[in-house]
Amino acid sequence: AQELDMRCLAITEHHILDSQGEITKLAAGYPDIRVIRAAELSVNTSIGGVDLLCYGFPDPLTPFMKEILNDYHEWQREYGEAMCRGLQILGHDYTDENRTEVLRSYRPAHVIEQQGATHVKNQVQRDYFIERGFIRNANEYIELRRRVQNAVSLPPYPPVEKVTTAVQESGALIAIAHPHGYFKHDDRNRMDALREECRLHGIECAHRSIPLGFAKIYRAYCKKHCLFSTGGSDCHSDADVQEHLGFHGGEEQWLDEFLERLDGNSE
Repeated sequence: AQELDMRCLAITEHHILDSQGEITKLAAGYPDIRVIRAAELSVNTSIGGVDLLCYGFPDPLTPFMKEILNDYHEWQREYGEAMCRGLQILGHDYTDENRTEVLRSYRPAHVIEQQGATHVKNQVQRDYFIERGFIRNANEYIELRRRVQNAVSLPPYPPVEKVTTAVQESGALIAIAHPHGYFKHDDRNRMDALREECRLHGIECAHRSIPLGFAKIYRAYCKKHCLFSTGGSDCHSDADVQEHLGFHGGEEQWLDEFLERLDGNSE
């Protein structure tokens, strides 16, 4: 981020805020970059799962927000256990011990100690299934997950109302992530409904999954409804960071507006 002359960085860890202590220590060495305490929290809504970007968590967290994050830890563990049960029902030898072994192949020991045996990252799990012969190639992974979902009841994300209430009570702001699918491209009825249901303060208007031209549509919607706009690189790996960090297509003006909103919200 420093090499790219970025002014601001929000590491929106998915479902959790576990790395914030490490991030805060590292950020002290880069005073020219403003680092925002943030998370990407998936919630269960009327249309199913939706990813929400939540910016500006306080330190320390509120008791209600801690409760919500504990819910996500429990969800991660339950989801991982359900995947194992489903694969075994389908005749595949994938136990909780196997899952923990896979987690150890890429996740630091102190993180597993803190979070327990969670679900496995999709790309890692897919490659493991190919290696073990559960599937022949990457194209069969989605179908296998569908069959698992039919075989067992996978736990839903925490409910949107509970999560957004805790986030707002903590003083953080909420934006919808990579909205092109959630919005059914630019269906105004869907956009209005999600804006209300998810209690949105903003929209991630710039993201590599958003087709050319739709960023302007989402930006215009933000201006109409007094929402802020953000741009996200959605980096999930070291390679993503090297290739995509900061190259989301958002405008500099959006950052100034966002920071003004964030600072006003925290006062």
